[in-house]
Amino acid sequence: MSTLAASNRFTAVAGAFFYLQITSLYNNLRRRLLRLRQPKYLLGALAGAAYMYAFVFRHLLRSDTARTTSLQAMPSALLSDLPVLAALVLLLIVWLDWLFAGEGVELGFSETEIAFLFPAPLTRTALIQYSLLRSQLAIFFSSFLLGLLLRRGAAFGGHPLQYATGLWLLLSMGRLHLLAAAFTRERLAQRGLGIWPRRALVLLVGVVLAAVCLWPVHAQLALPPMDTWKDAAVLHAWFVHIVTSTPLVWLLLPLQWAVAPLFAADTASFLHALLPALGLLGLHYWWAVRVQVSFEEATIAHARRQALRQSARREGRLRERAPSKPRSAPFVLAANGVPALAFLWKGLLALGPMYRLRSWLLACVLAFIGVQWVAAQPWAKPALLASGAGFLMLGGWGLLFGPMFMQRSVQRLLEYLDILKSTPLGGRQIALGELATPVALMSFLLWLLLWITALCFVMAGGRGVFTPMVITMTAVGVALLVPPLSALMLCLPFAGTLYFPAWIAPAKGGGRGVEVMGQRMIFMAGYWLTLLLALLPATLLAGVMFLLVNWLLGLLLATLLAAVAACAVLLLELHAVLGVLGRRIDDFDVSQELR
Repeated sequence: MSTLAASNRFTAVAGAFFYLQITSLYNNLRRRLLRLRQPKYLLGALAGAAYMYAFVFRHLLRSDTARTTSLQAMPSALLSDLPVLAALVLLLIVWLDWLFAGEGVELGFSETEIAFLFPAPLTRTALIQYSLLRSQLAIFFSSFLLGLLLRRGAAFGGHPLQYATGLWLLLSMGRLHLLAAAFTRERLAQRGLGIWPRRALVLLVGVVLAAVCLWPVHAQLALPPMDTWKDAAVLHAWFVHIVTSTPLVWLLLPLQWAVAPLFAADTASFLHALLPALGLLGLHYWWAVRVQVSFEEATIAHARRQALRQSARREGRLRERAPSKPRSAPFVLAANGVPALAFLWKGLLALGPMYRLRSWLLACVLAFIGVQWVAAQPWAKPALLASGAGFLMLGGWGLLFGPMFMQRSVQRLLEYLDILKSTPLGGRQIALGELATPVALMSFLLWLLLWITALCFVMAGGRGVFTPMVITMTAVGVALLVPPLSALMLCLPFAGTLYFPAWIAPAKGGGRGVEVMGQRMIFMAGYWLTLLLALLPATLLAGVMFLLVNWLLGLLLATLLAAVAACAVLLLELHAVLGVLGRRIDDFDVSQELR
């Protein structure tokens, strides 16, 4: 009888799932086709279609003989190391998730699903199953798009369908692990283990495991000499010797099972790797369902609060509430002063205690200790040069893509702009205040990456004209340019919010479609254009200043004064842009623009 009841519950969940998804798909498709009558959405759809053709469908028209990949050109010895390397990356991702994850479980139920599914005769486990089923749509689409359309599996020698199935298994396992881990952290929090003691425990466990795994091979951790790197067999032998050491190979074994179908070279090896991967998937499903039973009411209540809070934000009705625990102020806020500081104080307070100056200084100290430890090793120089180049690349990508991750906080301006306009603040003050928090976050993150980059290059000793002193002065100059350049980059999504408010997607479920992809491509092109236009006059003035001062006073002062001149130009540009945004805010009518 219990088996029949469980089967009926699953049938009810599957039926509700397919009905809601098919109906939602039809309505979303119809709405998107109708709004193509507006030029802005039509332009976005055309840009999205061009992107899909250039990066997806064009590959279908090319013959297999004309298609070559960098992975196929990789030596077979190194290609065989990719599964173990992927397992190492997964191990690091799992550890970082447990270390930095916050509180709460986000199941992603919308207000409509809460209103119709929660009162239904469904168990909480059935609701969890419904959430997992819905997440499979995006995972299935992404996996088989990469595997079948882009034919990425051919790079590893297997059939694209095998690659797509392996990727689907891996992504589904990751989704289940994140959900089960969040449930487990909630249970630990209910039993008295707070977020910071839990992070300290995870950090301690990670350090102990790293020490236990690497101690047996600590004498062989030094990289082979750089002149032997041309021989792939040398690097392969060094890597295999480390990852096959006794404690580490046991730790990586489950993760290797998870990625084995993805790298299977033929059908036989794929079928051999499929059973352990399916077993891990079932184990994660059992973990996610089993661990949520003891606090299912708290979990669903959290999802309900999240959905209602997002609904209130969209309607502009979210009121300030006293937090359950008093939070320490990020800095002392004076009674009178610049309004932008009040916006920054409020934004940092809402982000939580992690975003404080002491956390950033602690990260800088830990980075300094880590670089000093690497510098003391016999393999220090190539590792420092590679790390410095990597962090420098991360900083460049962070400057370009950081505004894309920060734009949601800027776009929330529409939700309470009418309230801000009722205060005795001008449009320029509102614009500067709303930009203060994301600019501060971007600047301190880029400063941290710049600090690590400079440390790596300085400890490596420099080369030629790039002496440690020149590297230090260059880093100081770049640090001066980070805040105004970050602010100018963030002005683009801010301007898009004010001039094209209909492009702003809802908080949940509405930011999809070909036209939305096209809009994002347009904004990406706008980021590049903004960066080039902002740097062009600054680079010209800085170049003239550098040549003049270098001729008179030397290279070090020339580098610093050139950066100061470029910073002054960027600040003037930011002043002009804030004036334009301020006038737009003064003339903006929320009731008319969002009809």
